[in-house]
Amino acid sequence: MPDKAKTKKTTEPKEMTYEQKLERENELLRLEVAYLKKLRAFQMDPKGYLEKHKQRYHLNSKKPSN
Repeated sequence: MPDKAKTKKTTEPKEMTYEQKLERENELLRLEVAYLKKLRAFQMDPKGYLEKHKQRYHLNSKKPSN
């Protein structure tokens, strides 16, 4: 069996339709709005914001014990 050089498949990104572009833009704008809302809440009351979200961050930082 002869050795064939592996050919690397180059997958060119498919052109997005107009609707897909709008959906992507909408998704990015929603993320930006959510971020800005959280930023505003933090700026208005940093201690309260951190206190409110303290438990969630604490639980996520725990490492599983084996």
